Amino acid sequence: MSVVLRPIQWKSLDHINTVRPIDDSDSAVLEEIRGVLEKHGCLDRFGIALLHRHFEVSPDEMMLETTDESEREHWVRPVPRAVLDAKGIPTQSTILRFDTHSWSQYCGCDTDKDGHTGTHTSFTD
Repeated sequence: MSVVLRPIQWKSLDHINTVRPIDDSDSAVLEEIRGVLEKHGCLDRFGIALLHRHFEVSPDEMMLETTDESEREHWVRPVPRAVLDAKGIPTQSTILRFDTHSWSQYCGCDTDKDGHTGTHTSFTD
């Protein structure tokens, strides 16, 4: 199975102001997920993200994580896929969303040959 990139699916997510927070009522599903991850030896590889949106993401964009390790800062912002392609910027999938058929990438981390870029990259040029 391969990663399917469907940024339009962000539109179906609840806004952060209306999404129900993770609470004790989620215990059963979280424990079941934990058990599956343990069974497959992936407890230190995967976790859970509360899916939500803060604004609309266009179909031609993806959410991109950028990290500055020296400043200990981390940003997530929408970036046009065409700019990523034009600049040859590879991304590492970091947040996936499941639907009834498969899973799709929602967020990726800006990387280079050494891993995180650690730089402030302009995506507007």
